[in-house]
Amino acid sequence: MPEMPEIETLARRLRAAVIGKRITEVHLSGMTLRKPVAESFAGRLLGRTIRKIRRRGKYLVLELEPAASWVIHLGMSGRILVGPQATGRAKHTHAVIRFSDSTRLEYRDPRRFGLLAAYDLLKPSQIPELRPLGRDPLSSGFDGSWLQPLLQKSRQEIKSFLLDQHRISGLGNIYVCESLFHARIHPARRCFTLTPSETVRLVKAIRKVLRLAIRNRGTTFSDFMDSDGRPGENQHHLRVFQREGQKCFRCGAPIQRVRQGNRSTFCCASCQK
Repeated sequence: MPEMPEIETLARRLRAAVIGKRITEVHLSGMTLRKPVAESFAGRLLGRTIRKIRRRGKYLVLELEPAASWVIHLGMSGRILVGPQATGRAKHTHAVIRFSDSTRLEYRDPRRFGLLAAYDLLKPSQIPELRPLGRDPLSSGFDGSWLQPLLQKSRQEIKSFLLDQHRISGLGNIYVCESLFHARIHPARRCFTLTPSETVRLVKAIRKVLRLAIRNRGTTFSDFMDSDGRPGENQHHLRVFQREGQKCFRCGAPIQRVRQGNRSTFCCASCQK
């Protein structure tokens, strides 16, 4: 599933491609995604101009003028393409948006776990999908003094805690595994056992891992591409994720793969205590 760096990559590309453009046509496949696309969706987009594009957790939010919000979640396999790649004829195309200059934006989603929604609202606190999301890990308020009290109250394993979108929005399996490796914290550690210094180290590791991934335009193993149809490059910079049995870059011990809940976790048992 695309995580925060992939969505941030898309947001940056889309800002250059479609801000200031007016929507003139909306064509939908009529198929259900995570939930049915509302009948009012096309009407809320038609005639409006894209004013601003931002990311909230793993969601893209396109602010429209007159005031409205277009919300996109890519689910497991969603893609957004703009330009020559967006032909409107490709398989699994569920939305084609045409702009007044004939630019075309296309939403594809083979597994149909994504989401398309539109609201006559602009404040994130009013948008149903955004309302429950936790703090953004790249925001100024994401620091050790905020995180440590929450950890002290939790008996969860630290990996499960970090994946909870109601607490921290945007982190997924790839970047949690990578962040815990950089922080030298084992994914099964109970939250309340982390010391203040370890928490600060974890915050720094999360920010470092996310910023690196954004610079590398996200991680692509199979599905993710940016709006130009290009895959990301961050998969070449991962330290533990999907490296089971390979040597740890830090100590040389083999990277382990363990199951936590219904997910695979990758870590170095030698470096991560």
